[in-house]
Amino acid sequence: MKPTPRGPSDNALAEAVFVALETLDRVAPDLGWGNPGCADEDARPAPAVGFDDVYRLATDPDAVMDEALRRGLDANPRLRRDFHHLVERNAGSEPLLAAAASSGTITTRHGTSFRMTLRESRADRSQVYVLIRLAGKAAMAPRALFVIDDDAACRKVALPMPLDGTVQLLLDADSDIVAALRDPATEVFVQ
Repeated sequence: MKPTPRGPSDNALAEAVFVALETLDRVAPDLGWGNPGCADEDARPAPAVGFDDVYRLATDPDAVMDEALRRGLDANPRLRRDFHHLVERNAGSEPLLAAAASSGTITTRHGTSFRMTLRESRADRSQVYVLIRLAGKAAMAPRALFVIDDDAACRKVALPMPLDGTVQLLLDADSDIVAALRDPATEVFVQ
């Protein structure tokens, strides 16, 4: 029996599979994909966070960051960097930057289409308002806020619809998100 000749489509498919597996290994090397022959199923970590999950979180404003995604991003610096890259490419605008000459904590960030201000609640000092003002009528209303520190954590917060050109979000003053928003080294994107 003669072997069947392989055509160009077979080579392209094999290359696509190889690239996909290589990408998965690069994005999530410690999820156990590289050891499929492991005899003890409990010894192999469950693939809780895959590239599809991270891609959906970065590109779909309605996708929610669940506990598994949060833990996966917190534990894997490479995955955080990939997530950061996806958010940056998909945001459609530059990150909201800290005010010039900021040292220590900050309360204001600005971008080309948005200006974000942190303001302590007068009614309850344990809460902080995050106010995102849209620049002009042409600015599209943001639906998600991404707070990214490649060395520490990545967070995503769904945003309510704007009222009179301002998105208003109320957060606990001691939350990780508020601490990250006050840190000049953290990058903040709206989508």
